[in-house]
Amino acid sequence: MRVCIIGAGVIGLSTAQSIYQHFHDRIAPLTIEVYADVFTPLTTSDGAAGLWQPYLYDKGNVQETKWNKETFQYLLSCLSSPDSVRMGIFLQSGYNLCTEPLPDPSFKDTVLGFRKLTQRELDMFPGYSFGWFNTALMVEGKTYLPWLMDWLRQRKVKFYQRKIGSFKEV
Repeated sequence: MRVCIIGAGVIGLSTAQSIYQHFHDRIAPLTIEVYADVFTPLTTSDGAAGLWQPYLYDKGNVQETKWNKETFQYLLSCLSSPDSVRMGIFLQSGYNLCTEPLPDPSFKDTVLGFRKLTQRELDMFPGYSFGWFNTALMVEGKTYLPWLMDWLRQRKVKFYQRKIGSFKEV
């Protein structure tokens, strides 16, 4: 089977990795090709650091909540890897501040140490009357993308630098 992925930012490369992990031992032959007009360090993902935390309200989308939890668990498992520093993955704690009470977010049981803010904490942030604190994960694109590229190259994923205007081109 031949799989073509268009884009070499965090989504494209993570997709290539996921396809490899799930199918390389089940489908033979499996050829994965990544096409992009730019690669690291010139992608949008290279300039961003991603705080893993879904938006506050997912409208009850159970599948999305499941995917979010799976992603968090995968990234959390990477912290115990000897490659975690090379991957650019680390824990990040912080406040989520709101001007009015909101329902608990769907990720409250996924992140680490979720709790509602005390009045003393809220007093530090004038204009905010509600919020919570938790520890989530940060992924630095400028570090994670080169690590993903190396990981994929070691597994014989092929890379092609060119702009794709139509699926017919691949």
